[in-house]
Amino acid sequence: MNKVLALLAVTILGSQVACSDPPAVLFDGSGLDAFEFQEGGWEIESDGSMVCRMEEVTNKKGEKQVKGMGYIWTRNDYSDFALSLSYKLSEGANSGVFYRTDKDNAVQGGFEIQLMDNEGFQKHKGAKLDARKLNGSFYEGMAPSSDPSNPIGQWNTMTLVCAGPSVKVSINGTNIIDVNVDDWDTAGRNPDGTPNKFKIALKDLPRTGRIGFQNHGQVVWFKDVKIRDLAVQ
Repeated sequence: MNKVLALLAVTILGSQVACSDPPAVLFDGSGLDAFEFQEGGWEIESDGSMVCRMEEVTNKKGEKQVKGMGYIWTRNDYSDFALSLSYKLSEGANSGVFYRTDKDNAVQGGFEIQLMDNEGFQKHKGAKLDARKLNGSFYEGMAPSSDPSNPIGQWNTMTLVCAGPSVKVSINGTNIIDVNVDDWDTAGRNPDGTPNKFKIALKDLPRTGRIGFQNHGQVVWFKDVKIRDLAVQ
């Protein structure tokens, strides 16, 4: 029976995504009005993409260092939705797409799909990361089934569909994540018994919140950002 219900849910969702009105444009290169961010932290490039910026700061030791100028967040909250976008990473970049998230508590207050130059970032850190933290992962919760991303410096497409507890992700047309958030019923632990950093069981997090793009201190670009609000279908 559960398999039948799951198949029915996928069928209904597919019908919603395929047959509903065209998605709303969040970013097409003409302006950043749909987002809020630190002034100067994100800008529009000549190719119509948005890019994150860095700033030089002085740390507690009096040393100069470069750090990111903050994330960029949608002005509106979203619960059930289909998000599509294109992204491009610089060498060694670590970024992510946050969703259903409290913008003032991004890591513990919501969800993230990791975006990363796996090879470059791990080389820079001098350490091998768990696959649950690599590109395309349901961050800390599940590794992607594959990494179909293009070489660093090239554009990739990504889709993220959230409907109730269901979260599905594809990169460059390949499905890589298909999870039911309700399976994460214990704080600090994944369904397979591996640990995660979350202080609240993922199933108990709100099913609505902001969508945000991470500036983790390395350059990343986004463009062609569209969303279909499935909650109003």
